[in-house]
Amino acid sequence: MVFDTLSQLEMYIPVLPAIRLIADIMDHDDLYEKAPGSYKTKDPKVTYKIFEYMTSSSDRPFEYHKDHSDLMILLKGNELMSTSWRELKNQSISYDQKTDTGFFNAEPISVLQATQGRFAIFFPGEPHKTGVADGEPCLVKKVVFKVED
Repeated sequence: MVFDTLSQLEMYIPVLPAIRLIADIMDHDDLYEKAPGSYKTKDPKVTYKIFEYMTSSSDRPFEYHKDHSDLMILLKGNELMSTSWRELKNQSISYDQKTDTGFFNAEPISVLQATQGRFAIFFPGEPHKTGVADGEPCLVKKVVFKVED
């Protein structure tokens, strides 16, 4: 897992080479104004979705992916993101092979305060939970890049 400021994104290209394409998209596409939805890139292994939603204080399960990384960039608002132990994914309550997404319930081991201009990378097998209100619920706009291994 990586959590840093957007100005440091390109520093992580050696860790996740697709960041070169993602940084180019961030520089040349106006994702801040783009409508929510699913988008393709010139690399078939890199897709992204733009989400707009209200954060919530209600409990939700952790998610994980076996075959891809999630790179999340907060475009607007703030939320809490949390992680849990990797080995707990074996207690998965559901896994969908088609979307490469599994869910399970657990206690968080770390909580990150995500704000506009920050990003997080969750690698395959790393449980994460997002969309949690940091105090009062607020509107979040976020882009999530899916990078297949």
